[in-house]
Amino acid sequence: MTASAQLTLLYDGACPLCLREVSFLRRRDQRLHPQAAQLAFVDINADDYRPEAYAGISYRQAMGRIHALTAAMAPGCSLDV
Repeated sequence: MTASAQLTLLYDGACPLCLREVSFLRRRDQRLHPQAAQLAFVDINADDYRPEAYAGISYRQAMGRIHALTAAMAPGCSLDV
């Protein structure tokens, strides 16, 4: 997560639709907050993904719901996929 990010979204980097959404959200965040991004994105398919760094959300849990974590790494919300 970047130092200024207020929200971290966990996403499936192997999913074309997810990648398209992340790209859209990144561009929008950069447009609205050019000095400091407010959103950070974490690919749960990355080899270095560590659930303990993200509120203990396992790969399996992250695949079932879209998870957002606050700047303090507390679960902010989750939505069914």
